[in-house]
Amino acid sequence: MTGPSDQLIARSGYAQPGFAGGYDDHRPAPPAALLDVLCRVARVDRPELVVDLGSGTGLSTRAWAERAERVIGIEPQAPMRELAEARTPATNVAYREAYAFATGLPDGCADLVTCSQSLHWMEPEPTFAEAARILRPGGIFAAYDYDVPPVIEPEIDNAFARYLARRREAGVRMGSARWPKHEHLARIEASGHFRTCREIVLHGETEGGAERIVGFVRSIGSRVEDVTPDELEQVARRVLGDAVVPWLVPYRVRLGIR
Repeated sequence: MTGPSDQLIARSGYAQPGFAGGYDDHRPAPPAALLDVLCRVARVDRPELVVDLGSGTGLSTRAWAERAERVIGIEPQAPMRELAEARTPATNVAYREAYAFATGLPDGCADLVTCSQSLHWMEPEPTFAEAARILRPGGIFAAYDYDVPPVIEPEIDNAFARYLARRREAGVRMGSARWPKHEHLARIEASGHFRTCREIVLHGETEGGAERIVGFVRSIGSRVEDVTPDELEQVARRVLGDAVVPWLVPYRVRLGIR
């Protein structure tokens, strides 16, 4: 099965040489508080199986290594999946070459199905149907994203926001539409596959300097050729110099309870 998500992936730039490494080095991993909340909502201390759809380089997959009996990452792109395998030493974590709408997993096998920074690349209805199929009764589908920019320093945050606004404007001109993140909850509700749907918010913390800010920006998919992060890079280097500072990373978690 192919469709709009294939076209988006082709335009994402994720298969470029070196992209996967930069992504894994500079993006934040999900915070422990998020994993705690998902286990609590699913009413399980230690999930038997967590399935991570669109697992990319494994940041959101290997986070479960010490929290779950088994973890499976589902990722169609070879460069991302191969890096995930290389950087995941835990033996209870595995990766599959598959799309989110066709995991090949058995019915009712999972306590949790997650989409970390990935649902906007996926065709919604077949993805929701597949998540519901592989979840046990009472299992949780969780699509979560962090807000960008993270909270770093006001001048840097403002320059980051200006860069993102330029990207959005260029994306509209180019017709590079995806499934907007702010509509995730409404689409999950409309699917009819989940008995309860809601959104929760929380935050994680990480740290970084100017180099990480630049690397983070360059890891954003669907790169727009005529929009560069030069201004943001200049501001970050001027404000931070060689300093490494804390980042506050807000998360929005959209839940569907099976």
